[in-house]
This record gives sequence, structure tokens and C-alpha cells, in this order.
Amino acid sequence: MNSISIRLVLLLLALNVLSSIQSKAQDQRPNIIFILTDDQRYDALGYAGNDLIHTPEMDKLAEEGSYFKNALVTTPICAASRATIFTGLYERSHAYTFQTGPIKSAYMEKSYPKLLKEAGYKTGFFGKFGVNYGNLEGLFDSFESYDRKGSFPDRRGYFYKTLGADTVHLTRYTGQQALDFIAEADADQPFCLSLSFSAPHAHDNAEKQYFWQNETAPLLEGVTIPDAKISEDKYFEAQPEIVKSGFNRLRWTWRYDTPEKYQHSVKGYYRMISGIDLEIAKIRQKLKAKGMDKNTVIILMGDNGYFLGERQMAGKWLLYDNSIRVPLIVMDPRQKRQVDSEEMAANVDVPSTILDLAGLEIPSEYQGKSLLPVTKGAPLNRDTVLVEHLWDFENIPPSEGLRTEGWKYFRYINDQSIAELYDLTNDPMEINNLAKDPKYASKVAAFDKKLDAMGSRMSNNSTAAPINHHVEMIRRSSEKEIIDKNPEFGWQVPEGINFQSAYQLLVSSTPEKSKKNIGDVWNSGKVMDGNVANIEYKGPALIKGKTYYWKVRIWDEDNRTGRYSASQSFTIGTAEEFITTGNIFEVEEISPVSIKEVAKETLLVDFGKAAFANMSFEYKATKDETITVRIGEQLKEGRLNADPQGNIRFEEVAVEVSPGQLKYTLDLPKDKRNTGPAAVALPDSFPVLLPFRYAEIVSENEPEKLTQQAYFSFFDEDESKFTSSDTILNQVWELCKYSMKATSFAGIYVDGDRERIPYEADAYINQLSHYAVDWEYPVARKTIEYFMENPTWPTEWQLHVALMFYEDYLYTGNTELIEKYYDELKHKTLMELAREDGLVSSANATPEFMEKLGFKDPEVKLKDIVDWPPAQKDTGWKLATPEGERDGFVFTPINTVINALYFRNLEIMGEFARLLNRNDEAREYELMAIKVKKAVNEKLMDPDKGVYLDGEGAGHSSLHANMMPLAFNMVPEENIASVVDFIKSRGMACSVYGSQYLMDGLYNAGEEDYALELMTATHDRSWYNMIAIGSTVTLEAWDMKYKPNSDWNHAWGAVPGNIVARKMWGIVPKTPGAGLLEIKPQLGSLTATEITVPFITGKVSASYKKVNNRLQRYVFDLPANVSAELLLKYNTGDAISLNGEKVNTSFGSIRLSPGKNEILLQVNSF
Repeated sequence: MNSISIRLVLLLLALNVLSSIQSKAQDQRPNIIFILTDDQRYDALGYAGNDLIHTPEMDKLAEEGSYFKNALVTTPICAASRATIFTGLYERSHAYTFQTGPIKSAYMEKSYPKLLKEAGYKTGFFGKFGVNYGNLEGLFDSFESYDRKGSFPDRRGYFYKTLGADTVHLTRYTGQQALDFIAEADADQPFCLSLSFSAPHAHDNAEKQYFWQNETAPLLEGVTIPDAKISEDKYFEAQPEIVKSGFNRLRWTWRYDTPEKYQHSVKGYYRMISGIDLEIAKIRQKLKAKGMDKNTVIILMGDNGYFLGERQMAGKWLLYDNSIRVPLIVMDPRQKRQVDSEEMAANVDVPSTILDLAGLEIPSEYQGKSLLPVTKGAPLNRDTVLVEHLWDFENIPPSEGLRTEGWKYFRYINDQSIAELYDLTNDPMEINNLAKDPKYASKVAAFDKKLDAMGSRMSNNSTAAPINHHVEMIRRSSEKEIIDKNPEFGWQVPEGINFQSAYQLLVSSTPEKSKKNIGDVWNSGKVMDGNVANIEYKGPALIKGKTYYWKVRIWDEDNRTGRYSASQSFTIGTAEEFITTGNIFEVEEISPVSIKEVAKETLLVDFGKAAFANMSFEYKATKDETITVRIGEQLKEGRLNADPQGNIRFEEVAVEVSPGQLKYTLDLPKDKRNTGPAAVALPDSFPVLLPFRYAEIVSENEPEKLTQQAYFSFFDEDESKFTSSDTILNQVWELCKYSMKATSFAGIYVDGDRERIPYEADAYINQLSHYAVDWEYPVARKTIEYFMENPTWPTEWQLHVALMFYEDYLYTGNTELIEKYYDELKHKTLMELAREDGLVSSANATPEFMEKLGFKDPEVKLKDIVDWPPAQKDTGWKLATPEGERDGFVFTPINTVINALYFRNLEIMGEFARLLNRNDEAREYELMAIKVKKAVNEKLMDPDKGVYLDGEGAGHSSLHANMMPLAFNMVPEENIASVVDFIKSRGMACSVYGSQYLMDGLYNAGEEDYALELMTATHDRSWYNMIAIGSTVTLEAWDMKYKPNSDWNHAWGAVPGNIVARKMWGIVPKTPGAGLLEIKPQLGSLTATEITVPFITGKVSASYKKVNNRLQRYVFDLPANVSAELLLKYNTGDAISLNGEKVNTSFGSIRLSPGKNEILLQVNSF
């Protein structure tokens, strides 16, 4: 044999030896039998000193093993306690109890039987599983789940199972299943057998309550059970009313309220435990017979404690020791020492102990500890246990508390002013409640604090509190007085919960009461409703000037009770004519991004972006002097442009400085036009504001701490984001987003700095883009109310008001504005100006009608403008396009643009009428809309060319006359191609305002490539041009040459801010309030893009990547409580999967759920 062969033989021998060692190690892993009894309290055990009960086998386990005399359960109810035993989690984490849906599968994937089975153990279960979980096959190799049969109101509830021809007690049946399992056990494979006896649980719907085997019937014959301790009336009367009127008292009347019932019930209870003891004896005998007794660990525990008449109560549920303390024994025959442990072991420790016995790693998610070290004499190192009963049930008050070696503290969750504190060392029976004793106030406070902290630490997002709560859509309501005396509340459902099924809202008079969950002003109770916004206050009248405190909790779709949110305050202010509470203003102190010297003693300061602001600085003067400060929006040849065109801003200010003063703020002069009576007034607390990005300072010394004091309405930058493979588009979107923030300074949408006047069309575009980048609705809502009192003269502008109402309703789900202004809004539709065929003309407006529109001067005339600015001949301005921004539009009394807007108004009003149950009016609007659409398509379209004319008899077709019908889905299917071709032939022949409808129309027609081409263009009629010429806020026009008096701070130029979200990504509410979204991506040539879009219900994040020519990946992350219908473009033969599962495309849309939704689109290229 050569050397290579010898080495090979030696290697094989080594491997065989190693395999043998491993196999032997495998064989030496202990068998584990976990026995769980139902309702066995801690002292229902002979070893615990109970002379009445007969439990020799249980006592023997304690004598041979480790007995935990202070063991307890963290939740004293079987469903939650058992869930804790399986999952290793506290109730506030697994969130499973009675009346909830199935326990979360993710938790059961880490359950002890699952992990043991995966590790090679044979697992078995027999008896009461007690947890709603549908995959027992995944946990156990052998199992049968059963419990008392509730359909039998008598002994048959326990006697319905058969062994052979005999009907036997459930305890005997479970014992036999254990014997059969052990008989079949293979000595070469370790096993874990879980036995869950239904005994000694009472059969609740039977008159006799307790039923036992014949074998234990002689026990306690002729014995009189002593009365329960502390069972006199006074101990019951000491209970809070919520306990006295609950199930603990009711079940006392079933079992203990007469001497006869008491004797029968307690004896029955003990006899049933003795019956389990008999089965344990048989199990141990079977183990010995098979030679397994030396390697089988037996764990015995009760699932919760029990009242045997103490305090004149029955059942469990409460946090007294009777209810939470249980027997716990770990008998490991391999351990040669017996242990009587004082440690506070708990049910949450059982799964860790079982896994530790099996030599398995304990999951990091587990919240308990292994007791194995304690059985070997080591300390558990636990000084406090969290105890809780969170099931929010009318007849059982939920509670939470802490137990230490010497103290017990607990409080009732729904009214934390009801609390109990006991000195267990001196008062083990928990008689003397010290919680209200002033001497123990500091201890109560300390326990409260620790309970809050421990409860938070042991919680996870299964029971998370609602987030982002708001009053009247004001997120920081404590900083703003609420003018509505019946405010509406809202919140967002947190991650970890899929859907909300119910909520409970509390309004309190003090922060202390709110902290203790006392809704003394209003308690909504549990309301079965999935809505998270527009929850109207329905309590007693709120008082002007008073501050209130509110909080909310929710239940998920499986009825799991969530935690209360933090308290939020609000103060009732003075009622106004309007119902909208404006949001708060914010001031940002912005430092320069650069400072450089541009001339002697002259600094150029760049703050990075223009903002409506003032400027402050520090200056250390050595003498009285005057320094010059110039601020403005535009540079020219590296210096601040002191003579900018149009309304680009510049201001020069002389600042008097002196040695006695360090800090300075500019004293800017007021602009007569934008601070006049027609302009929106800023709060008195504001200084004079000017939009500027740059400053030049001429001074001998260098100023310090230069600060742009920028004023904004509330704006959350983190609510939205966008990026893509196109860098131009990224810059354009950022420009538009910032424009929403920068132009919010007035708290109402204004047209820019030139006038600071709200105009309806400007505001509509402002609203669309604002809603696309932040769920900030009060600015738009306040603007809507402003327009109902302050209309402007363009005909089209009146027709934009209903559009604003609708977008607000769509995004917020709120109907207050509709309800208040519906009748007045009818006039804004111009329906009264319609002729017989349905088409409207502003020429028909009378002074009386103008008054209905809200004009104070009835002689004001409506005027169709189509777009702005008009032609050069009308303005006298020298324009780069002499026809202005109207593409040569020919005006006639019946105007296509006006009637397209009118059609959309009729659709909206029909929906509003149905919302208000004005069904006759709704039908009228719907019929009128059909009539108008028919008339527009028959009378205002060139039938030969298939494109729209500017108006009746106009003889000319413009971009505007065609893009507006396309934007409002009026174009007949057979004419869409010709209308689109015409539109594309005109390019960007409209203003920045008109581009809203151009882009809407293109995406409606599926022209995503051309629309993206326009958004990413770089010529002088593009959004990028605004950036290229130096602005950081969108312009009033494409360029100064197209409107010489333009300003550089006009929100209506920010159309891509909404188009990217609404149309390109296609993420919009499908139902009002954004509980259901529609997502219809039209991403054109982009190869990658990500977006976050905010809604009142939460943020939607989406991403797309073209992996290669045959694979595209979309990921949609939806907030909790939100679903979506996804509409994707694909071809026959393409394969689509959602989270790895093939999608049936026959339904047309793909349903997306809360959380991550990954879509893979595999293109069939053959």
C-alpha cells in the first residue's frame, strides 16, 4: 500500500470516528417533556405546603428537580400566556390574546417547537394549544389539538374523547397520547413532547363547573374546605368599580357564592389536578420502562394562577399574586442537586430554557432568560418582572404592573389613576393598598417611571402607538390656536401594523389626566372604523382659551390592541368667519454657503437659495459709521445685480452702526404694491421680508454671524424625495419642491412678491405641487376659503376653485369645505351662463351674477384669458413671442378652453352632490357634463383634422384648445391620436401655467416619452432654463424675455413638482383620503428612479430599475393602512411577480398591500 492510500484510509477512519462522536453527542441531547396545566395556581401543589391537595408525582418532581416557589406568568390569561410560552415574547410584543386574529406567523417561526424540529428533535403536542395558529404541521411531527367541548353544557365538555370503546376524561386522553408518543419514540432521536392539559379549568357553561375522573373522586370526601382567605365583604368592597362589576365577580357567583358551590368547586379543582398527577406517574413509568428516564427533562407549569374565592372573586386576569403566581418545576435527571429557588422565574423563560436544554441558540428576539443556570445554582439576576393583562374587554379591565421581591405595583390601563401598591414583605396577602398614601408617593412615581420604561422596552411595533397625529391637520397643534370648536383629529398608522380596524380617542383637561388615560372631556370609546383622519370631536362644548390634551390608540385588523400615543395639546381660539386654522410659521436661521471679497471692503455673501427673508449680522464697530448692505436675487458679472429686470428683487440699505451695539437686522422699506390693501398681510410679528439669495456688504470691518432669516409656513423637508437617472430632471424637481417651501411665507398661496395677491389658477398649481411634496393642507384650505370671498376677474380662474376643492377632498378626505360652500360653489362653475346646448360663455355674465361670484364691485367683468401673458399688441411689452403665450388663440364667445374647464367642474359638482346626498342635483350635473362633452366634441372640433378649434367659429386651432380637453379626458378615443399629434407639433407653446394641462394631457394619453422630453429640456422655454439663469425658485415665465415684468418667486412655475408624482410615477389617491391609491408609472426612458410621496395616511416610497432589456424591477413601500392598485404597461407573454409570487394579470391591476411590494417584470423579447 503506497503512502497516498495509507493517508486516505487514515482520513476515512478519522471521519468515521468524528461521525460516531457527533452521533453520540446527538443521542445524548435530552428528551424534553413540557407539561402545562390550565389555571393551576402556585399553591395548588402538595410541595407548596397545601395539605388538601394530593399531588405526589408533582411533589416528587419538585423534590428531585428545581422548584421555583416565586414563579409567575407575565399575563394571567391562558391565550396570551401560552403565546408567550411559544414565542418567548411578552404580551405587548406578540399582541395575542382572546378576540384577536391569528398570532403573527413570524413569531411562531421562532417558537421553541419549530426550532427544535429544525434541529432534529421529534416534536409532539397533545391537548389545548390555545393559540390561533394554522400551521401546527410546521411545529410538530405528531399532534392533536383539542380542549373542552363548549357545545356541551355539562360533563360531556370534559368527557367526549374515546380510547377504544371507552369515553374518557380529557386528562386521561391526553395522558394516553403521551404514553403512545413515548412508546413510538426512537432512542436515536431526541424528542420534545408538549402536553397541555385542559384541567383544572372550569367548564364555564356547565352548571356544575368542575368534572373529574372517577379515580380521584374519593379524594377530599368528608373533608370541609376552609373558607378562602380574605373572602369577607370588605375585601370585595375595596375593589374599584371596574373590577366589582366585571367577570371576576360574575364567575364567583357561578362557583363560590354559596357554601355548596364553594365546596364542590374547590374540591373539583383539586381533584382535577390530582388527575393530572396520575398521568404524570404513568408517563414517568413509561420513560423508565423504555430506559429514557435518565435523559428526559420534565418541566411542569401552570398557564396562569386562579382565584379560589379570595376577595369574593373567581377566574384570573387581575394582577394579584393569586392570579399571576404558578407552580414551576424543572426536573433534569442529569442534575444531581435539588434546588428550591427564590428567583422570580416566569412563563417567558420557558422557551429559552427548553432551547438551552437542547443546546440550541436562543433567538435574540426572546425576552425571557434560560433557567438552566439557576438549576445549577447560579442566580437569575432579575429584580423586577413586568406583569400585564392587555386584553381590552368590557368586563375585564386591562392592567399592567411590576413585581419585585418585596413590592407589587399595578395600575389599570384605561384609568391609570386607579393603582395599587403592596409591601409584599409585610403584606403578602396584598390587603393594604399604599398607592394613595402620601408617604409612598415617591415610590409610586418611581414605579410609574420604571413601568413606562420597561413596558416600552418589552414592546415592539405589533402594538405601536399611532404616529404623526394632528388636529385640524396641524401637526404641531400646541403652537397654534384652533379656531374650530369641533376640531377634527387624525394620525397615521405605524409600521408593523397592516390595517387599523378601530380606534379610541381621549380628550383630557390636564396633562396629568391624559398621562393616566383619563378622557374626562371626551372618551370616544372603541370605534370600529379604519379612518385615520377627519375624526370629529363629539364631546361637550370646548371652551375658548382653554388648552386640552388628546391621545389615541388603535386596534389592528386582527383586533390587537395598540398602545396609546403620546399626548398632544391644542388650545381653542376665537372662532372666525373661515373654518380653516392656518398652520404655524417657522423662521430658519440660514448661514452663508460662501463669502468672498469682490472689491475693496466689499463682501459678496451667498446663502445658497433665495428665500423670503430679512438679514441679521453682528458688527463690531470701533466708531459710529454707516455701512451699506445690498440684497437681491440675481448676480451680474459676479456682483449683485443692482438694476435687475422686471420684478427681480434688489434692495440697498444703509445701516447705522456704533460701538455700543453688536447685533443688527435690516430695516427694509415696505413695497407699496405688495403691502397694499389688496395684498395678503403678513403677521405683525414679521419684519419686512424680501426674496433674496445674495448680499453685498460694504464696510471697514468684516461683519460676523451673517444670517438669512427665512420665513416659511410649516414645511417638512423629509416628507418627499426624488431622484432618477436623469440629472436634469432631478434638478428640476428639487427646484419645484423648494419653490413650494419658499413661497409659503404668507400662509396662503400668493402669486409671488410683485403683488402678493392670491389668484385661483396660480393657487391650484401651487396646491398640486405642495400636496405632492408635503402633506401640508391648511395653506390650500385657507386659500380656498379666501377665494370664496375674494375672486379675481379671469373667467378661467373662477373655474379653478372647484378644482381646488376637489384636490383637497381627494387628498384629505375632508368634507367640511364642501359642506360649507357647496351652494356658493355652484356659481363658480358658471353653469348659470350656459346656453341650451350646455356650452357656457362669460359674455352672459350680469352684474347680479358677478355678485354671486363674490365680487364686491358688480361692474367687474369676467374676461377670458386662456393663458398669460397675452399678445405683445395687448400689453405693449416687447416679447420674444409676439403672440404671447396663447399660441395665436382666437377668442370667440364660446371658448373651448372655458368649456373644457366647465366640463370638469360639472363632473366635480356631481360627485360633491352625491357626497351630500343631493342625488337629484347629482343626476343633473352628470347629465349636464355628458351634454357639454357632446357639444364640445361636435361643435368645437374640426371634423376633418380631428383637432379642436379655439372656439365656436374660430377657424384656428391652438395648443391650448387641444391640451385642455385632453387633460380632462374629453377627447373621443378615435381622435386622441390626431389631438396628440397636433399638440406635439406645437412644442412648449404655452406658459408655465399652461404647462400644467399640457403635461396632464400628455400623460393621460400615454405620451410619457414626449412628456419626459419636455420636463428635461434645456432650451429657454424649459424649467432647467430657470436654473441656468440663476434662480433657485421657479419663475413666473419661462424667461424674462417672455414676460418682462416677471418675478423670480412664482409657484405656478413649479408644475413638475406635481407631475413627477401624479403623472410620471402616477401615484395618486384612488379614494378620498388616500386609503386606497392608484399607481400608474409612466417613466419613459428613465433607467432608474426613486420617489417618496406624502399623503395624510403616510409616505409612499417607490423605486424602479431597468436591470436589463428583459428585466425591470419596481419596489413600492406602502404605509400601514394603505393599499394600492398598480397599473403597469406590459405585453402578452410578459411575466410579472409580486414578492416572488406569479401575478394573475387578467384583473388588469395588481393589488399592493402595506409594506414592501417588489414587482419583477420579465419581458418576453421573442
